[in-house]
Amino acid sequence: MLSNFNIEHILAFPFKETESRKNFLIGALVYFASFIIPILPLIFVMGYIARIMRQVFNGETPHMPAWDDWEAMLKDGLYLFGIRIVYALPLIIILLPLFFGMMFLPLWLNSNPGSDNSLVLLPFLFFGIAMIFIFPLSLALGIIVPTAELHTIAHNDFAAGFRIREWWAIFRANLGGFVLAYLVSMVAGFVLTFIVQIGMITIVLICVLPFIMPAITFYITLVMYTAFAQAYKDGKDRLTQ
Repeated sequence: MLSNFNIEHILAFPFKETESRKNFLIGALVYFASFIIPILPLIFVMGYIARIMRQVFNGETPHMPAWDDWEAMLKDGLYLFGIRIVYALPLIIILLPLFFGMMFLPLWLNSNPGSDNSLVLLPFLFFGIAMIFIFPLSLALGIIVPTAELHTIAHNDFAAGFRIREWWAIFRANLGGFVLAYLVSMVAGFVLTFIVQIGMITIVLICVLPFIMPAITFYITLVMYTAFAQAYKDGKDRLTQ
C-alpha cells in the first residue's frame, strides 16, 4: 500500500537541483506577495502546485517546473481554492458568529454600563465548547478534503471535487497512504516551526522572519500536496487492478 511512497524525495525535491531551487525561491516570493495583495498570489501558488500533482498522476518523479503558463495556473488555483472554501463552509459558519461575538460583545458592554458584564464570557465559553467538535472535524477535513481537490485536478473539472462517491472510493482504497501523507506534512511543519522558534532567540532571525515564513509555508504546502498526490495515485491504481 505504501510501496511507492518515497518520503525522502518528497521532502527534498524542491532543493535537489539549481533550477528547482530557483523555482522554489520564485514560489516563496509569490507567497510573500500575498502579504501585500490578498488571495490572488495564493491562487497562483496553488495553480503551480497543481502542475506537480499532475506529474505524480502521470508517474513522473516530482520536480519543480518553470513558472510559466500563468493562465492555466490561475484556473487550477481557482479550482482548488473554490473546492477548499466550499468544504470549509461548515467550519466557517460555526466560527464566524463566535468570532464576531468575542470581538463586538465587549464593545457593546462598554457602551452599556448597566448591562451584566458576565455576558462577556459567553462567546469564550461557546468557543471552548465548539472547539471540542471543531478540532476533530478540522482534522478529518484536513485528511479528506485534499482528496476532493486532487480529484478535481486529475479530471480537470471543478465539479469532480463534488463527485464524492468517486473520490471517496480512491480514499478508502489507500486510507493508510492518505493518513501517512497528512502525518508527513504535519511533522515537516512542526519541525520547521520548532526550528524557527528556537532561532527567534536571535535578533537577526526575528528581523528576517517575515521573509522566511512564506518560504516555510510554501515548502510545507508543496510537501503536503505532493504526498497526497502520491497517495491519490496509489489509491486509484489499487482500484483499477
